[in-house]
Amino acid sequence: VHFIMGWLKDGPPLSYWISSFFFPQGFMTASLQVHARKTKIPIDTLEFFSNVTTMIEASDVKTMPESGANLHGLYIMGCGWDHKDGSLRESTKDILFESMPVIWLEPIDISDVNSRVKERNLYQCPIYKTSERKGTLSTTGHSTNFVKYFPLNQPGMDTAHWISRGVAMLCMLDD
Repeated sequence: VHFIMGWLKDGPPLSYWISSFFFPQGFMTASLQVHARKTKIPIDTLEFFSNVTTMIEASDVKTMPESGANLHGLYIMGCGWDHKDGSLRESTKDILFESMPVIWLEPIDISDVNSRVKERNLYQCPIYKTSERKGTLSTTGHSTNFVKYFPLNQPGMDTAHWISRGVAMLCMLDD
């Protein structure tokens, strides 16, 4: 409630807390629509590309991106995040979840997303609202738990390495 009240009173935040949204996909679609209208590019030709920033906390964000939106509040499980290299790394012993840095959602052409993923050997990391990693299809045809895939840098391994470890991002933890 505090996040939404701040947005209402002070205007759009520099970074959006993704866990505050009941339907994060709706927020992402609305953000993409804002960009589409501003640039007069059809929304169905656009997709967000996830750029993990070096900003650890939302309070580190000092300016709004020129296009797209900054997100914070995601957790990664099944591996860790190397802040220096900006890529996935093996998990630290006894650490199940790690906070992800702020992520800039950059609106780009859909074909550019696919070519970036392929050229850079990026891991298509699934995002779930909860750690259950399952949901049911709602009447809109969307899963009640799966949000979307974010391509993430990884250290040159086969992406199957991260799939076998069950690497995913979560909007919220169980505790």
